[in-house]
Amino acid sequence: MSQATAGTLDITFKAGADLTNFKYHFVKLDGSGGVVSCGVAKELSIGILQNAPAEGKAARVRLLGTSKLVMGGACSENALITPDVNGHGVLANTDKDYVGAIALEASGGADEIIEVLITKLHLIVSA
Repeated sequence: MSQATAGTLDITFKAGADLTNFKYHFVKLDGSGGVVSCGVAKELSIGILQNAPAEGKAARVRLLGTSKLVMGGACSENALITPDVNGHGVLANTDKDYVGAIALEASGGADEIIEVLITKLHLIVSA
């Protein structure tokens, strides 16, 4: 899928850790004004990293719009996506999961890069 940048919002933060291997991964605030990769499954992300900075360098984070995302597993188009322990995208399917994106295309499996729409939702599963 092609990617357009119109209607997106990127903000630059300080990389709170070495993020050279985390381009297109979910990131979170680190409590010191910087960002780090999401390291807890299904946690709240602020967006998706758009570059690959070393620690202390400028980390460009997409907060709104569409982005590429490295997946941790398969998903279908329109799937609700949450971070896994590596900052990859995985299916959000459990009550109280934080949803960081909606898949705009299907993923065949781990390490595949897909197009997503960044969103902030809290999944509520009815009993």
